[in-house]
Amino acid sequence: MLKVTTVCGAGVGSSMMLRIFADQILQEEGIDAVVECSDIGSVDPNSTDIIITTSDFANILRNSSAKIVKIDNLMDKAYLKEQLINTINEINK
Repeated sequence: MLKVTTVCGAGVGSSMMLRIFADQILQEEGIDAVVECSDIGSVDPNSTDIIITTSDFANILRNSSAKIVKIDNLMDKAYLKEQLINTINEINK
């Protein structure tokens, strides 16, 4: 099962919204995954397959083993879907 973690500064605002959106996208696509949210200080970036976060936090997490999906317009669900599906396809190659 794929593990996706959304990350923001406190783990309750934008990461929670991204978790809900990612969960909806994965369910719509029939992809079996667990989606969790975390704050930047608590996340273990090497214990997840994909991290969804903003550019600022993506730069901090760039050395992790997880694939990173950067999204800065948190309301752009179409962009998130495109990037998330592309990343999953890359992992499954």
